[in-house]
Amino acid sequence: MMLINATITIYNRKAGSKTTFDTWNRTVIRGVHVYVDHKVSAGDSGLNSAEVYKIRIPADVENADQYLPPEEYAELENPAGYWTIQNDDHIVLGECSKNIEKPADLQKMSRRHCKVLSWSDNRFGGLPHWRIGGA
Repeated sequence: MMLINATITIYNRKAGSKTTFDTWNRTVIRGVHVYVDHKVSAGDSGLNSAEVYKIRIPADVENADQYLPPEEYAELENPAGYWTIQNDDHIVLGECSKNIEKPADLQKMSRRHCKVLSWSDNRFGGLPHWRIGGA
């Protein structure tokens, strides 16, 4: 049994065409596990601090049936009602009701969030889940 300690809001990017902007679709996912590791490194200008996010979404979350692989999600004309996981998506800790036009909109909200840097579909074996790494 996976420990669950959080709700997240995932913002999926739907690439625009040459004449349209990217759009960002929001999905709230409850019952996930979030671990934030605070890293510090020494750099030329002193100490640098960063947060590394490790997120696990159990395969049995309430909206798991709305998940689509990134390539199927990209083909949808209107992805409302579906979600995916892909690099460069953004995740906000907690439930967020704001729609965004660009990721910079999340900075203005002063909410803890991360950009998806890696992910894997681990929906097989003893503990089926999606794993996300972000910063």
